[in-house]
Amino acid sequence: MNSNLSQLISQYKEDQQSVYNTWFINNEERLKAFRSIRRGVMQVIDDIKNKKFPNDFKGSSLEFVLTCITEQKQVFEGASHPFYWKPKLRIPDIYENENNKQAFGQFLENCLNAKTEEQIIKEIIRLDSLKIKVLGPAVASILYFLHPTIIPPFNTAIINGFNFLFKDKKKLGSWSEYLKLREVMIDTNNQHRSELSSDLGAVAGLLFEIGTQKLILGTDEYLSEPERKN
Repeated sequence: MNSNLSQLISQYKEDQQSVYNTWFINNEERLKAFRSIRRGVMQVIDDIKNKKFPNDFKGSSLEFVLTCITEQKQVFEGASHPFYWKPKLRIPDIYENENNKQAFGQFLENCLNAKTEEQIIKEIIRLDSLKIKVLGPAVASILYFLHPTIIPPFNTAIINGFNFLFKDKKKLGSWSEYLKLREVMIDTNNQHRSELSSDLGAVAGLLFEIGTQKLILGTDEYLSEPERKN
């Protein structure tokens, strides 16, 4: 795996159109986004505390945060969808349920102020235990911009890339699955730190490229029959 992975990382870094080159490095807009998103999260916390947070995603400070995130190239495409208020389904249940709203605000504040990995993981486990509908690992997209060396980004393409690379079957909507995936990503990143970065956006970008099949592994066994014929 390691020698193959080193080869994949080289391909990933050499491809001028990969997210490594178009998003991760030499990107002033990306660095500005970290500052904007941090300020935006502080506004969300403040709005919830002061009962100014609306009962819809549209027009909220959370929409501002997710707009900043989705503008970060295709890696974060669709990051805002889980946060759209869907009244018929009552999801995500943070707009009309005051207790859930306050819990989400407290979670964001505690993560924003956290200094250690242990503190953040503890907050994730606490949030998971509340079982607030649809408030799963989609939130990791926000946490990444607060703690890029601790929390990797997460979406369908990244989890697909992970499952292809590690021959796993991790599922999308589970915090416990995300935490297991995160451990493997960090372990892999540590083994290839000289080729990647302490910022987990680099290794997440690699998985994204595999998940979107821009980077094809040495075997095509994970491709469907029509994809193999292309």
